[in-house]
Amino acid sequence: MDNEVFQIAFPGMTIDEDATFDKLEKELKTAFLYKRLGFNRREAVTTPSYEVNESGTNSARTISKQTENIAIHNIDGEDRSKQTYERVTYAIGRLKHVHQRIITTRFMTEPEPSDLSVWLDLNLSERTYYRIKIEAMSELAYALRLEVVIE
Repeated sequence: MDNEVFQIAFPGMTIDEDATFDKLEKELKTAFLYKRLGFNRREAVTTPSYEVNESGTNSARTISKQTENIAIHNIDGEDRSKQTYERVTYAIGRLKHVHQRIITTRFMTEPEPSDLSVWLDLNLSERTYYRIKIEAMSELAYALRLEVVIE
């Protein structure tokens, strides 16, 4: 582990950098999709399913599991996506300016550009770009508490 950010933040611990960055990219993708599309609600299927009601109770007064699950998803899913977006944008806003530019340009724009186009756009050398990108992703993962510790 050569990552200076993780060495300072977690002395004596080993951080799985690849797994941490995978979790971070997933979180960034979720935040970007919420920013771009909002939240897609699920809807109940209106086709009735005919089942034998052996208990003798009137099933018209009960809420089906499908309807309950969809309602929970629509309420909790939207809140979760919104909170993820707010957490990610707040954490990005706390990074150094060059780190913010790399993260937002690389992960929060449509269509998602390649690393090559980002480092050319920012007028950086390839080596400098990757060094700064790893620094930025490490700081952001630490800020969002997404680090994966190897036991």
